[in-house]
Formats: sequence, C-alpha cells, structure tokens
Amino acid sequence: MSINELPPNNIVCIALYLDPKDILEFSLSSKSYCRAILENEDFWKSKTLHDFGDIFHLYQLFTSSTGLDLAGDLSKKFKQEPDSWRHYYKIKQSSINQADDDVLVDQANKEYKDSRKYLSTFQDDMNYSVLAQVASKMFWILDMFPSHAGCYYILGFILFTMNRLEDALDILDMGRAVEPTFEPFDELESEILSIMQGYKGGAGDLPLLINDNLTPELLKVLFEIFHRFDKDHDDCLSPEELDLFVFSTNGQHPPASFIEQMGTRFGANEQGWLTKKGFLAFYLEQTLDDPSETKKDIRAHGYDCSQLRKKTV
Repeated sequence: MSINELPPNNIVCIALYLDPKDILEFSLSSKSYCRAILENEDFWKSKTLHDFGDIFHLYQLFTSSTGLDLAGDLSKKFKQEPDSWRHYYKIKQSSINQADDDVLVDQANKEYKDSRKYLSTFQDDMNYSVLAQVASKMFWILDMFPSHAGCYYILGFILFTMNRLEDALDILDMGRAVEPTFEPFDELESEILSIMQGYKGGAGDLPLLINDNLTPELLKVLFEIFHRFDKDHDDCLSPEELDLFVFSTNGQHPPASFIEQMGTRFGANEQGWLTKKGFLAFYLEQTLDDPSETKKDIRAHGYDCSQLRKKTV
C-alpha cells in the first residue's frame, strides 16, 4: 500500500509528528491531504496540543480549582480557546523559535528554583498574593517553553498545598505528557496518594476523637491553627480573619452569610465573631460527622494528618 492509499485519519496522525515546513509540503502533494491537514481546524488544534500542551485546559483547571487571581494578561491569552487554531499555531511557533535562547532558558530555570524555595515555606506565612505571582510566572514560562516540566510541578504543588489533591494529580499527568522522566512528578504523586489513603485512616494513625471528644493531640493542632489566623490575639476570628482561614483551608472565599452563621451556630462574641470555643465546637461536629474532612483541613495547614504534628519540609 502506498502512502496515497492511506485513510485520512492515518495521514493526520503522520502529520502530527512533522515540522510545519514538512506539513506544508506534505499537504500540497494532494488535494485530499490539503483538506485533511492544511484546511482542517481540528488537525491544527491537535497539532497545537501535541506540540505545546493544552495550556488552555491547564489555565481553566488551575484557576477554577484555586480561585487565585492570576496576572490579567494570562486571562486574555488562555481563558478562551483561539478562533483559528492554525493561526494560533503559526504565531506560537514563531514566538517560541525567537525565545529559544540560553538567556531566557536560564531565567526560566531560575524562576522555577526560586518558586520551589518559596513554596517550601508558604504554609508558614500564607501569603496568597505571592502564591498567585508564582503561579503567573509558571504560566508565562510555559507560554514560551511548553516542555518545562518544572512549571507543571510547581502548579501541581500549589494545588497540593491548597488541598486540591485530585486536580493536582491531573496537572502532574499533564506534565508527564511533556516530560515523562521528571522525577519530582513521581515524588509529589506518591505523597498525594499517601495522603488520600491516610484520609481513610490507618492502623498507625493517632485518633481524632476519644469518647466523642477531640483528642489532646488534635486540640493542640487546632489551637495552633486558630492562633495563626487570630492576628489581633483576641481569641476570636473577625470576618476578615475567618475568611482568610476558610480560603487557606479549601481555596474558596466563603459568602458573608457563612461567616455570620459560623458565629451564630457555634459561638460568637458581642460583635458576632467566631470565638475559639466556637471554632473547636465546629471541628468537634465536623469530626464526629466526617473525620476525613478534618484530616483534609489540618493537612492544608501543613500538618501530618496521621500523626497530628507539623510537617517538616
């Protein structure tokens, strides 16, 4: 069988692995090839995702999962897919060719290393504005260097720190598509899977409850978390403090009604702010109902949810 007798789908698969110049020559060799490749938007979308990764899906997954406000230019670039994939591919290919020099590569690698250092201490200061800056830098790098595996690792790690474990695994899989041998992917995935298994409980786990009361070990963890967010040390969480606590725990800002109801239901001061006793009452109710949720919460704040102690990086 000659190549001219191959089905169109096979022709498209072959073209996915060709350089743009070869694609043009290949397409112009016959009218059917031109229709199947050069004039086919589906082909150019597949070619774009094959060569550069699906940064549009990556952006949507990351922003919807974390709720972080990334740099405005990223939204303009990646919030919606392009109207013409062929035109997008041509511009993308040109910009990458121009950017492929040692200076920019060194700068990208430095940003990656600096980001890893920052993330190792993030859970101590909970500075989400810096976290958004780190994520924005990773998308900027991927826009120019789509095969930079370290950027996928950083974005996955950010989701990991924000307790978005399933989404973190999805991003690691996307990273493996561009660099299957990048070892940090395996290390982070192993830790995530271990944590997900730990939510179900194991023989060596410290208990969260004794006689339907919070254990001393869990109380110590909750006290430490509470005082981290009680910035004015008044043993209450103001609406702003409680909002930051909730966002730090699950990546979502709660509605005002939730803030008010927390104090009303579990215990509030004269201003309606959630008290320390109310904070503990909430966690007692949640732990009695679903211990795995409490484990997820304390893990999001940097604690080993099996041994109930601060994790060391």
